[in-house]
Amino acid sequence: MKNIKHLPAFIVDDDPFWTEVLRQILAKIGFSKIHTFEDGETCLKNIHLNPGMIFLDYQMEHSNGLDILKEVKGYYPGIEVVFCTAMENLEVAIAAMEYGSVEYLLKSNVTEELVVEIVSNSQTAKVA
Repeated sequence: MKNIKHLPAFIVDDDPFWTEVLRQILAKIGFSKIHTFEDGETCLKNIHLNPGMIFLDYQMEHSNGLDILKEVKGYYPGIEVVFCTAMENLEVAIAAMEYGSVEYLLKSNVTEELVVEIVSNSQTAKVA
């Protein structure tokens, strides 16, 4: 088991502003290998980089976050996936948790402290 901050972190989102905000937070709290992807397919093509944590958007122009979550967890169940969305939707939140997301994060509520808490709860990751 490795410290999750020593593993790559993926941000999968087509919103450049959100991606940059989250990238800065992750860098500030100690992640040094941060990869950003605008769609889920590109994320899946790079999954061989063995991320310890993925911050995954629900609604992207070319991807559905739930479908990508299922694929990631199907092949690499040890990767910690944080489902990120601007939508408050109980059905999507339940589906994300059922498919293996460790957290359902509303973008409007994100603070550095909240991200630190999420990462702290995922101190180690099982790498496939």
